[in-house]
Amino acid sequence: MKKHIINILKQTQGTYVSGQDLCEQLGVSRTAVWKHINQLREEGYTIDSSARKGYRLIDVPDLLNEYEVEPLLTTEVLGHPIIHFREVPSTNIEARKYAREGTAEGTVIVAEHQTAGRGRSGRSWFSSPEWAIQMSLILRPKVSPALAASITQIGAAAVAKALESLGLSPQIKWPNDVLLSEKKVCGILTEMSCELDHINHIVIGIGINVNTPHFPDDVASVATSVRIEKGETWNRKKLMAAVLNSFEPLYKEFLEGKEHPEYLRICRALSNLIGQHITYETTKGRLSAKAIDIDNIGRLIVQHSDGSTETLLSGEVHIGTQE
Repeated sequence: MKKHIINILKQTQGTYVSGQDLCEQLGVSRTAVWKHINQLREEGYTIDSSARKGYRLIDVPDLLNEYEVEPLLTTEVLGHPIIHFREVPSTNIEARKYAREGTAEGTVIVAEHQTAGRGRSGRSWFSSPEWAIQMSLILRPKVSPALAASITQIGAAAVAKALESLGLSPQIKWPNDVLLSEKKVCGILTEMSCELDHINHIVIGIGINVNTPHFPDDVASVATSVRIEKGETWNRKKLMAAVLNSFEPLYKEFLEGKEHPEYLRICRALSNLIGQHITYETTKGRLSAKAIDIDNIGRLIVQHSDGSTETLLSGEVHIGTQE
């Protein structure tokens, strides 16, 4: 109901809509309209009211809810629905709960603020209210669990495409970071529930620093935001929609099993590791090698000094040789 009210008020472009017109269009009572108008005000929408004229939308808050993002989507499945929270410990935690309860593929959980967001290896994710995009996608791909690593690469490619549409030049640091000016602007955390030959669900969490003006000293040297790079604040809902609109066709290609999918082309072309000498951690300790490619299921191919090659499924990777 609230979504319909907002859509009607937006369509009138700041002019008044009478309470009676809203009642007739929505098929509800004046009391119901008044109740929903007050709920929208509590959510941050500035709505003027006049006893004789009705209701008029004055200002729209910078929120990533279904009212604001869904009209910008070109997707068939992804983002339908969007479940919005003001604050949660972690959108991945919420998404896992919804996924276990059978929530449909394509559902997106998004929060204005995470109090306990995580990156890889249990690291915390810096978050400030209404500065970032913090969302988790629920997917149910009918593919082998062995192919799940590709989902992270699809997410990275989708974010990179969205950032390129802003005139930025992103790079992808395998397996799960997107960089601007060699600093992290986006982190991706993919989690899977599966059987030996069946994926129950995948939750892919995507965190993008959008309008963060500065970072704490302990991360300022390695983190950046769209605002810092462009020198201006950016529309978060348009960027969120751009990521989802980019993700869906890349994901469809993955499900179709195309031999040369677009997401791999993007990940290879924008990789900041391919051609570089790197170090990475293994059960044998820290090793050095040269990153030479990303294979068809998203694994990093490295070449050792003796000419032998190895594929890495995940792990901590750093540019530079072992000391």
